[in-house]
Amino acid sequence: MDKWKLALTAGAMSAALLVGATACADENAGSSGGSTRLSISATGADSLPFMAILQAGIDKGWFQEAGVDVNLYSGGGGGNTLRVVTSGDADMAIAGNTSVILAARQPNSKLKIVAPWFQLNDFSWIAPAAATLDGATLGFSSAGSSTELIVKGLEARLGVRSQAVGTMGDNWTAARAGRITAGWAMQPFIASKVANEGAKVLVDSRKILGDMPADLVAVNTTYAEQNPENITKFFKVVTRLNDWVVGDPKAAAETLAPLVGVSVADMQKAFADTPDLAKGYSLKIDPKNLDNLSSLMVGAGQISEPVDWSTTLDQRYLPEDDRAGFK
Repeated sequence: MDKWKLALTAGAMSAALLVGATACADENAGSSGGSTRLSISATGADSLPFMAILQAGIDKGWFQEAGVDVNLYSGGGGGNTLRVVTSGDADMAIAGNTSVILAARQPNSKLKIVAPWFQLNDFSWIAPAAATLDGATLGFSSAGSSTELIVKGLEARLGVRSQAVGTMGDNWTAARAGRITAGWAMQPFIASKVANEGAKVLVDSRKILGDMPADLVAVNTTYAEQNPENITKFFKVVTRLNDWVVGDPKAAAETLAPLVGVSVADMQKAFADTPDLAKGYSLKIDPKNLDNLSSLMVGAGQISEPVDWSTTLDQRYLPEDDRAGFK
């Protein structure tokens, strides 16, 4: 199985959900208050460093020190990541920006958006060395995804075409086979393929479309009502983890590389190539980033009107210094 696939197999997902649900029952988590358990479904927890920091926090014992028992598994894309939270099998989801917004807008969604996550546009399209943008077709993951959102924006700016392909690994395979010109990718996948397989960055979407949060954090509304202190403690530890990455990227690379399946050298290069590490690894809300996300979603036809972040984003669980006012 491609280590870069963001989806669990159906059997692994079922097993993960069974373990998570059993643990929640044992610990009186989910819909019952008074528990220290926080079960998190995160897209790409085993392939993206800004998700893998959660496993690092578990391994370091930082969450336990703060009084919250975090249980983490990697969800299979935005929709699957979110479904386990709406069902109550998990308490929190960290998933693709568009997936979270669209899911939270559904009637009786049982989801509350509480924070942005990795507020840097890290999406690039990589291709074999000879590729050009002339008549290019850019691959994305699936309909309604963050990658579709971005590629639609690139279509409008660059005059390229797009095609749904799947995961980063699938996109790179398709690009090498000539089925598409370039496939979407994020760090450290980019650094690894550039260093080891002759890839080049054909399109850096940040330079064209600007920044937006890669993901959003949503919690089950019942869990949030009954266990608000767990969410507050969670974000305090996340701040500690973000500060660790920004303050000592070398040590962070050594810890995170095996968690995402790359060499330490590739992980260090990925951090070095990240244009604004402190912006990405921060919970501090940037209203302009959120407005950019909203505008791109309107432009892509994913929503009909801009998001009202003042009512959509519940900031009460974040450290006060990270909160923002909205006009």
